Order: sequence, then C-alpha cells, then structure tokens
Amino acid sequence: MSESRKVVSLSEKSGARNISASGKPPVLPAAVTMLKDKATAQLLERIKALFGKVDDSLFAMAERAHGQEEQDGLFQALRLLRVERRNIAEHFIQNVSRAFQVRQEEKTESSFASDNLSLVHNDDLEQLVAADTMVANAKRDFAEPLTELCMRLDTLYSVKVYDKNNPLGPDVICDAFVEAIQDLDLFIRARLTLLKKFEQVVMLQLRDFYEFCNQLLVEQGVLPSLREQQRVARQRSAYNGAPHAASAPTGSAGGVEAGSQPVQGGVAATGHFPPGLVPAAAGVTPMPAGDLLSHLGALQSGSHYQGGSAVQLLNVGELLQQRLVDSNQAASLAKVDSDVIKLVEMLFSFILEDRSLATQIKSLLGRLQLPLLKVAIADKSFFSKGGHPARKLLNELADAATGWQAGDNYESDPLYKEISEIVERVLNEFDRDINIFAVLLESLREFIVRERKRAEMLERRVVDEADGRAKTQAARARVAAVMDALVAERDLPQVVQDWLNKVWNNVLFLTCVKEGTESDAWNRDVRTARDLVWSVQAPMPDSRKQLLSLLPVLQERLREGIEALSYNAFEARTLFTGLKEVYRERFALAQQLAEQREREVAEQVAREVRAAKSAEPAPVVPVVEQETAADAGPADVTEATVDEAAVTEAVIAEAAVSQEVISDTAEDQLPDEPAEVTVEAVQAEPQEVAVPQMEELEQAVAEAEVAAPEQDGLAPLDEDDPHWQMTFRLAQGSWFELKRSEDEQFRCRLAAVIRDIDQFIFVNRNGAKVAEFARLELAHALRSAQLLPLDDGMLFERALQSVIGNVRKKRSEQR
Repeated sequence: MSESRKVVSLSEKSGARNISASGKPPVLPAAVTMLKDKATAQLLERIKALFGKVDDSLFAMAERAHGQEEQDGLFQALRLLRVERRNIAEHFIQNVSRAFQVRQEEKTESSFASDNLSLVHNDDLEQLVAADTMVANAKRDFAEPLTELCMRLDTLYSVKVYDKNNPLGPDVICDAFVEAIQDLDLFIRARLTLLKKFEQVVMLQLRDFYEFCNQLLVEQGVLPSLREQQRVARQRSAYNGAPHAASAPTGSAGGVEAGSQPVQGGVAATGHFPPGLVPAAAGVTPMPAGDLLSHLGALQSGSHYQGGSAVQLLNVGELLQQRLVDSNQAASLAKVDSDVIKLVEMLFSFILEDRSLATQIKSLLGRLQLPLLKVAIADKSFFSKGGHPARKLLNELADAATGWQAGDNYESDPLYKEISEIVERVLNEFDRDINIFAVLLESLREFIVRERKRAEMLERRVVDEADGRAKTQAARARVAAVMDALVAERDLPQVVQDWLNKVWNNVLFLTCVKEGTESDAWNRDVRTARDLVWSVQAPMPDSRKQLLSLLPVLQERLREGIEALSYNAFEARTLFTGLKEVYRERFALAQQLAEQREREVAEQVAREVRAAKSAEPAPVVPVVEQETAADAGPADVTEATVDEAAVTEAVIAEAAVSQEVISDTAEDQLPDEPAEVTVEAVQAEPQEVAVPQMEELEQAVAEAEVAAPEQDGLAPLDEDDPHWQMTFRLAQGSWFELKRSEDEQFRCRLAAVIRDIDQFIFVNRNGAKVAEFARLELAHALRSAQLLPLDDGMLFERALQSVIGNVRKKRSEQR
C-alpha cells in the first residue's frame, strides 16, 4: 500500500494536458508544486548567502581601487546592493517560479540575436561571456543529475521537457538572476564581481541542488528506478557499440549515451542519429571544447580558400557538418560554442565588408577566421579582453594596411608580403598556444617602425615647407596690420616713414616668424614702432618731458633693430641724421611755443593788473605829493608794475632752464643750434594726436588671422553646415579616400592642418603630398563626396560595436 501512494496516476498528467489545451493557465501537478516550493526556498537561501560574500568582495576591491572614479563606482554599487538585495532576491524567485509554467518551444534552435546579447550592457560582451560560460560549465559538469531531472519532469508535464525548457535548468537559474539585476545601475566591475560570486555560490553548487530535487521527485514516486535503468542501458550500449565507439573521437560518436537521449514513456532511449551536427535540443551531450578545437584545427590546415584575391567568409557550421559526415560521426555543439561561432562569423563579415581596407588585404585577413575562432572558443575572455594578443595583432595588421593600395605588382609590395607571411605563419603554426600572436605582433611592429621612418622624413619636409609658407603669409599680414594702425590718417615725416617701411617692417617680420606674436620680443618691437610714431606726433610742449625720457631708450632700440638686420651703415647714418633733424625742429618748436605761452601769460597778468588798477577810484593827492612824484621820473614804478615785471622775468628764466635740460639730455639726438621756427609753424602745431595704444595694436594683430584665398566658383557655406563644421573636427592622421575622377581614386592621410592660413595637407602612405585644400575647398569636397572619411579605428573593436548594434536593432524591431 505504501508503494501505491508513490505511483503517479496517468489521469493526473492527462488532466494537466487537457487544462493546458483549453487555453487557461495550467494547474501544476502536486509533485511539481511541492518541488517548486522547496527548490525556490533552497535557492533563496543561497542568494541570501551570496550577498554577504559580494559585500565583502566589493569593500575589499574599493579599498584597493587605483582611481577615485573606480572607488566611487564600487562604493556606490555596494550601497545599492545593500538597499536592493531584498528586491533582487524576490525578483529572482519570481523568475524561477514563472519558469515552472513550461511551454512547448516553437524553435528547436536558439536565436543568436535574442539569446546571446541579452546580457550586453553598453556594448560590452563581458557579461554575455560570463553568463554563457557558467551555464555551459554547469550543463557539462552536472549533466547526469540534470538529465534525470528532465526525464522525471517530462512525466509530469503536458509538454515535452528537456534541457531547453527545464524549469530548473542552469540557463533558467542564471537568466533569472541576470534579469533580476539588469535594471540596477552598477559599476561594470561590480556587476561582473556579482556574477562571479553568483557562479561560485549558486551555479557551482548545483550538483547537490539537482540531487536534492531528484530525491524529492523519487519520494513522490516519479521514476524511482531511473538511475538503475540508465546504468543497465549504458552497459548494454557500451557492449554493443564498442568497436564503433573506439574509432570515434571522444564526444563525437555516432551513438550517444543513453542518459543523454530523449525519453519515451519515461524510459531512456538508445536510438542513433544520422552523421553530422545534431541540434542541441535533441538531447545529445555537447561536443567537448577540446574535440571542437581539434576539428577546427583540421579545417584550419585544409585548403578552404580560392586562389587570387577573392574575399571569402567561411560558413563554419557547414564545414563542421561536412567533416562529421565524412567521418560518419554525429555531435552537437554547446550553446556557448555555437554562439561564439556565430559571433566570429558576424565579426569577419563586417571586416570583409570594411571599405577602409583594400580587397587584397581583406582577403588575407579573412583567412584568420578559423584561428581566431579557435582562440575565442579556448579563451572566453577573448571578446572582453582588449589587450588580448590575437586581437591586438588583427588591429595592428589592419592599421598598418589602412591607406594601402594595390599596384600592378602588389604581391611584391613589402607591406603585402609582410602581412601574407604573418597570416601563413598563423595558419601553419597556431594550435593552442596563443604566444605566437605576441611574437608575430612584435615582428610586425618592428617592420612598421622601419617603414614609417622613411615616410615620416618625407612627410616632415612637406609639412615644414607648408608651415613655413603659412607662417610667412601670416607674419606679413600681422606686420601690415600693425603698420596700417600706426600710419593710418597720419602725416608722418618722410624719415619716419622710411624707418617704418625700410627697417621696422622687416624687424617685425623676423620677430613674428621666429618668436611669434605672443613673445616678449614681438611686444618690444611693436612698442618701439608705436613710440617712434608717437615721438613725432605727441603735442608739444606738453609732452616734452616724456619725450626727453623716451629718446635715449628709443635710440637704443632703433640701433638694435639696425644691427639685427645688418642694415647698410651709410643708410643707417642717413636715417639717424634725418630723425635727428626732426627732433631738433620739434624741440625748437616746443621752445617757441613755450615762449609764446609765457608772453601770453605775462600780457594776461599785466592786463589783469591794469584792469584791477583802473577799477579803483583815483585818490586825492596833495599838491606837494604830486610834485614829488613828478620829480621822481620814469625810474619809479607802482607796486603793480613791479609785480608784473617779476612774473615775466620768472617765466623767461624757467624757459631758459628748460632749454638747458633739453640740450643736455638730448645731446645725441639734437643739433647744437636750434632751428628757426616761424610763427605759422607754431600756430600749426596740432593740439592732440591719438596714437593707438598697445591693446589696440594687439587687437589689430588678432584680427589679421588670414585664411587661404577662396577658390573661384565656390559658394560660401553656412556656419551650421555639417560639412563646414566637420572641417573643424578632423583629426590629424585621419584617412580619406580622394576621388579626382572615376578612374583616379586613391587614399590619403591628413598630415597637417596649417592653422595660420586654414590649409589642410594630405599625404599618401609614403609621405608624399597628394593634395591640399583650403577650408572652404575641403568642406565642398566632403559635401560632394570627392573626399570620403575612412574608419581607421581599431578594426576588431569597430566590428564588435557594429555587430552588437545590428543585433540590438533587430531585437527592438522584433519587439
């Protein structure tokens, strides 16, 4: 009687099938409900233990963090996980519980787009690799108890249960956890650490969990003798198929273990499969990675490429299928291996369509598909490890070949020969040791250094020539701006004009070319030119003291400029003599103006005294006093007359002293005898002349930034035109395809941007100049597609980003 209680009624399963067919949510059998409750409770305990270990790990990582940004990210993730751990655990258990509503899968083969990139965040494959790896390891390590659980659940559900829809399969448990944490804004290192701890605490302990689940179902009477039946079936299979099994590679036999076969009526089947690749859903144990690498190695050494320069993408699935058929073997691929094969195919599909590389180079790089596939299968960090030597070698090969063009005898080109030799060595020598990629990478870099040294010498000459020409044009424009600002609307003496045009123009030009406009030498020379103009324009006599202090310094600066130019000595003496005459006239003019002002002041004072005297009433003078005054004669003057004379004498004395100071201070600049100055010259002296300040001259220089002249027939573009804006973002070293005509197309690199005149210099791989554009010309060339930018970033990374972007787009369209 006790045994009868452990027998499951077929009517129970039949009822479940009918309920499921009616369209209503199926009612789980009692045994499944009991399994769900106890299994989720055990998983919940393990998730709780997980968070304690993650907490300790993240804290230790944050203390050892190298940068502030990394430390802040880890501490933020630590705080977030402490707050959200309860919600994560509940979400995880809900996801696992939901998986018990098993449905019949419509497709037997998984979709790469929907399954394999569901974990990608910010175009990063590290989580995909981590999740797929832990699932694949669990399926491999716990295949036996997992198969038993599938068989037992298959007897309880109305639909077929196998590894893909097993409600407690490793992929279900892993996906449930990933989905529970996917909305959390976690630092990438913290997220990967969380997945790693999940693998250690949960995924690596699934053997005990599956044994526990199987025992629960055995206690409920679900296939209690299954393990004994499997053991007998394996012995019978080994006895009957021993010769065939001995001739087949491990994991690739035509017959498969009974424990891995689909069951019929709750009993393990021992049927055979046709040779070739068998879908993973058929229950065949996946091919071990070692066997898969052996098959790929045999394909790598074979000849799968056509001759010539044809670009080919290998269909690895078909090649494996044919190889297994030829050897009369059947095998399936693990999900992670199948995903890697598809991903590598998509990467090389992008590489072989990349227009940045010549067809002949893409043909060579395409032959690396199988070697890199072997690397990716053997090392799952291949996609997430940017510094992987195989990835670096591929990137360096593509970078070296960017801009390369096939000539008539391209096979003898040094670069083509080097890349061809590297590819052949990879195909012939690479098996499992990835060190060969590092060795070949070092050899390639040495070759590139030698090749680029020769090109850089020629390129440097081209750029220096263009830069020198640009500096010359810019210097002349800036000097002209200074001179225009100083002489504009000013009637300068001829000798001063000669100083500016013949001497100081050249002094400023040399200083601008050698030192630049930000140097102290430039500022000093500009100030000298300004002081020279001011010295002959400053109002006199108000500026005579300032001029007296300036002349010795000005003369010294002018002499230094003459020496710097190695100017003709005779002409230099003539210029100094002429300037000396100008200053002598100005100081004589100042003296005449001062004397005139003194006379005017004395006369004004006398008039004021007389006016004040006449305004007073005449006093009554006794006759005796009048006679006394008359007897005194003209030698006696009034007190007011004495005061007036004293003022006049004081002014004249001051003028004499000033003249002595002028003569003593300006001995080198002035002649011994002052020139005679007419009254008309005195009256013609300007009262005020505004000579530009240094700030104004600096502004004039800044506005003198000139561009190359625009070409005839090119219309100006708006400031917000995208192609005009692009000219400001182009980076030096970028590669382009230049189309001069349908028959003349070649690749060139932006070698330099001459900012002074807005000129862009383009060279070929050998460093020879092939084109130069003004900014407007370049914008029109980009707009008309005469010049097309080439993607010259790291090839593998560009391919990876493109593949992930395309897959995400497809997923969004499917939703």
